[in-house]
Amino acid sequence: MTKYSFRLYLSRIVLVLYIISVILLCFLNLGPGTDMSAEWFGIPKDKIAHFLMFFPYPALVTLVFARSGWKAPRFTGFLLLVLVSGIIAGGAIELLQGLSSYRSCDIRDFRADCLGLFSGALLTILVWTIVRYRDKKPENGRQ
Repeated sequence: MTKYSFRLYLSRIVLVLYIISVILLCFLNLGPGTDMSAEWFGIPKDKIAHFLMFFPYPALVTLVFARSGWKAPRFTGFLLLVLVSGIIAGGAIELLQGLSSYRSCDIRDFRADCLGLFSGALLTILVWTIVRYRDKKPENGRQ
């Protein structure tokens, strides 16, 4: 197994585990012992949780599906599709939570999901740009 294929398999496993974790966190009944109404620095804890659940999504999907030789327009289009899929998933989760007896549909949760997605996408673009620049830079100052 080559280094590339090992990294690809590992990133696929991490993405699957991530998706399972998000689904479980969004739909499990956490019981009365979990207090998500408190705030951290004036921000409700449940909104921070929603932000953090969706923040890694763009980077993980990019690791699994993006290719290193892509030019900027193709990568940008890919990342837009990733954002749209994340927004649809976040909206669907909120709507499905509204159908349960122990969860609620909250537009502020959806906004936190989207903010996490956009922040994760910005970080993904930054890392992708740095890696592309580094890969194009000649080694040891030689052209």
